[in-house]
Amino acid sequence: MSPSKKQKIVISGGPGSGKTTLIRLLSNRGYYCEEEFSRSLIESSLNEGETNFFKSRPLDFSEKVWKMRKRQYEKINEGLVDSAKPFIFFDRGLHDVVAYLDWRNTQYDPKKFQLSKYPYDLALLLPPWKEIYTQDRQRLENFEEAEKLFEHIKKIYKINGIPLIEIPFGDPEERIFSILHYLNHGKKS
Repeated sequence: MSPSKKQKIVISGGPGSGKTTLIRLLSNRGYYCEEEFSRSLIESSLNEGETNFFKSRPLDFSEKVWKMRKRQYEKINEGLVDSAKPFIFFDRGLHDVVAYLDWRNTQYDPKKFQLSKYPYDLALLLPPWKEIYTQDRQRLENFEEAEKLFEHIKKIYKINGIPLIEIPFGDPEERIFSILHYLNHGKKS
């Protein structure tokens, strides 16, 4: 991968696979990162008395997430981000929205979720990791659901022509080293 232009890199995978930890570590190293916000959307709905916004109204939830992720993506395209580093990282991408809808077998209008308009240069996928997986107020899926969701996520990036690299389990610092080595040298360490 050539570092001559800012590359849009999405870090995705099933729930509880370590994505947010990696985003924080990359941010601490000076990389521009767009953070995930679904958890705050879920928390807000919980505070309003809704037990599972995504499961009870998956299309409404997904449309809100799509709008916010689209804004993140467009901000990068419009040059509104000042970063000296060649890579921009996203904690989940627009494709995840469609993967979640497909996982839930939710009917939707594909014209509202036009993935071809929002390509990423690379998707780094983190498989479900049983040893670190926990459920909480915002992460309601059990581990088996997380595994199935991961397959939907992997499939949606693949069928949309986004290059994929699976990041193996390991210490977060080792994972970061592996990611940056690949991005800077075009091969896994």
